Amino acid sequence: MNKDTLNILSDAISDVGSWRWWYTEKDLFQLEFCDVQLYDETKPEKASHTTDVLAVRFSGNSFAVFLDNLNDDNEKKWYERLYDDEIGAFQIDTYELCFDDTDKAAEIFDSYKNRTSIKDFKGIETIHSVRHIISAKCGDVGFIAGGDDIKVVSKNGTYTEEEIIASAKRWWSYWRDYWRLRKSKDAYEKDWACEVTIPADKDNPTGNWYED
Repeated sequence: MNKDTLNILSDAISDVGSWRWWYTEKDLFQLEFCDVQLYDETKPEKASHTTDVLAVRFSGNSFAVFLDNLNDDNEKKWYERLYDDEIGAFQIDTYELCFDDTDKAAEIFDSYKNRTSIKDFKGIETIHSVRHIISAKCGDVGFIAGGDDIKVVSKNGTYTEEEIIASAKRWWSYWRDYWRLRKSKDAYEKDWACEVTIPADKDNPTGNWYED
C-alpha cells in the first residue's frame, strides 16, 4: 500500500474518528476505529453512510506499544478495559494519526511518560525494523504499531488501494449531499461524522454547501 493511499486513509480515520478496540494473536496485531470517513455503500439509501468500524491489521514481525500520561492505579489497566469493552472509545486528536512516518512515531513516543509493550516492542528502534507503522495521539493515551504487511478491513471485506481512494472521495460527495439536503424532506439520517464536519470556507464561514 503506497504512501499517498495511506495518507488518505489516515485523514479518513483521524478527522473525527476514534480508537475503539484492539486485538492480537500469533503474528497479528489489529486496531479498530469508528466514525471513519469512508463511504459504506451497503447501508440503506438514506441511512448514515459513514463507516462504523474499520480495522487496520498488521502481520509479519508485528508489534505494538501503548502509551499514556495517566495515573492509572486500577488493577485493570485502561487498555485492558478497552479490549473488554468496559470503557468508551478514545477520540483521536485531529490529524494526529500517521502511517509510515518514523519521525512522527518517535515524537509521539517521546510525548508520553508511560509505555507498555503489548506485542514484541523492544524499544524505539523497533519502528525502523518493519515496512509499515501507524502512530497516533488520543489525548492522554496513544499507540504505535506496525508490521511487514498491512490490511484494511471492514465488515464488507478487505479494501484494495483503489477502493480506499474511491470510498474516501465518495464519502465527501455524500457529505456535500448530506448538508445540501439537511432539514429537508429528503434528508439523510443524522450522521455524527457529518454533523461535526461543518462546511465552511473563508468567504462564507456559515457554510457554502449548496455548490460543488
